[in-house]
Amino acid sequence: MEQLVSAAKAFADPTRVRILSALQDGELCVCEICDALGVAQSTLSTHLQVIRDAGLVSTRKEGKWMYYTIAPSAGRLVDSLFQFFSGSLKADATLRSDDKKLNQRLSMRDNGACCVGFADSKRKC
Repeated sequence: MEQLVSAAKAFADPTRVRILSALQDGELCVCEICDALGVAQSTLSTHLQVIRDAGLVSTRKEGKWMYYTIAPSAGRLVDSLFQFFSGSLKADATLRSDDKKLNQRLSMRDNGACCVGFADSKRKC
């Protein structure tokens, strides 16, 4: 029962839904998620911890960059929930804006990898 409650908690927050939505198209660096969603790194970190605790995402570190992706074991669940609510999710202005910003941010990648760090500051991932 704990696993179900953890997953429900992960989906029960708009920011966490935005994160999971962004990750549906593939692996993202923390700074890419921050920039696309317009959230502070500390806020993102808190939300990612809830999502990680629910087993919905996997991580990998490459150099100084930390990448997140939907966990293989959670892919069907995430896809099913997003499909079930696809009508309202496609109509959501925030998710559409996130997607647009994410596509712009991903165009900065070098050979498919994050290389910019945080676009709004001199910090690097």
